[in-house]
Amino acid sequence: MKLTLANVSGALVGAAAAAAPMLAAAGVTLYEEGDKYVEIGGRLQAQYMRVDPDQRDSEDDFFLRRLRLYVEGSVTKDTYGIWQVDFGDSSDDPEVKDAYIRYSGLSVGHITVGNHYVPFSREALTSSKRQQFVERQFVGDHNYGVPDREMGISYTAKNDTLIGQVGVYQAGIDPDSSLNKVDFESRVSSDAEYFGNLIAGRVDFNPFGHFKLAQGAFGEEMKLGIGINAFTWSNDEDVDFGTGSGEVEDQYEDITGAGIDAAFRSGYLSVDAAYQSFSAELDADSASFGAPTGMVDANGDADFETYMVKGGYMLVPSRFEGVLGYSALDADAWDETDTRISVGGNYFLNKHNAKIQVTYEFGQDIEGVDGDDADTLYIQFQQVL
Repeated sequence: MKLTLANVSGALVGAAAAAAPMLAAAGVTLYEEGDKYVEIGGRLQAQYMRVDPDQRDSEDDFFLRRLRLYVEGSVTKDTYGIWQVDFGDSSDDPEVKDAYIRYSGLSVGHITVGNHYVPFSREALTSSKRQQFVERQFVGDHNYGVPDREMGISYTAKNDTLIGQVGVYQAGIDPDSSLNKVDFESRVSSDAEYFGNLIAGRVDFNPFGHFKLAQGAFGEEMKLGIGINAFTWSNDEDVDFGTGSGEVEDQYEDITGAGIDAAFRSGYLSVDAAYQSFSAELDADSASFGAPTGMVDANGDADFETYMVKGGYMLVPSRFEGVLGYSALDADAWDETDTRISVGGNYFLNKHNAKIQVTYEFGQDIEGVDGDDADTLYIQFQQVL
């Protein structure tokens, strides 16, 4: 497939014309009386993806990346609840995403209980519907050490310039036979096979005032956000080795992560950057302990770092944004650094509520293998209700 400006422009114009009647504000209120309300909504992301590896045959697919429905509401001014489920092709079965209750009747801050995002990576905390590229970068990917939504309880407090968050969770791990991943999964996901206790915290400093966790700038005043974050996870050791049913041979014993990220918005310019460092250790009884496999070295340790910088500018204000980014994953056990350079454009029909995204990613030394390069084209249409 040859990607040209004419092809992309034609696709954008055609899709925009077809989608114009569908534009709508996010969410539909079914009931509202005083502090009580019930709202429903969702998002649809239809994605075309083509992968062109140097050493293998090309593959492509056209699928529903996400098809999510949610119900949210409250019964008092201090309570809020949401339940969200995904029917998209990213999972074999419908998967519960957000499912939590929030209580804000404290003198300072609020408490959240249920399945919700761990306060760690800004890239992960930014909704998939408000991303500049079709897919999140390494620094927001749960496959590479970033905690996802997990079952737990968290507390959030903020003033005019600071936001502090801390939470305690039970977080699952989805084993990867190649040990090229440290993949966090929720207890409500069918993928998690063993669990551990996780404590995480994040502090954000916003000297010019708070702003939404959304990428792209639609003519805003200057904003700057700087965040630091950290977590520690320990295996609760409730899965035995070699017992047949439920056996997981390669278990992580401990995982820690720390990072710093920043976001800048001014006018039609948007820039984000992040750095994260992770350390994971296999259980001494693991079958792979003592042999280098994937990201795990001969000592049974998986130490790696992730980086990202990306930015966008509205070439046509509030309508068309050009984006460029660089991300990398550097594992001690790998021979090379896995790097991704991404370029693309976003055509906004109604800001993030309805948009068409094109991302072209140049991947080099995939999973640390020297010369294993692959280019990936993503085209995605998004409608938020």
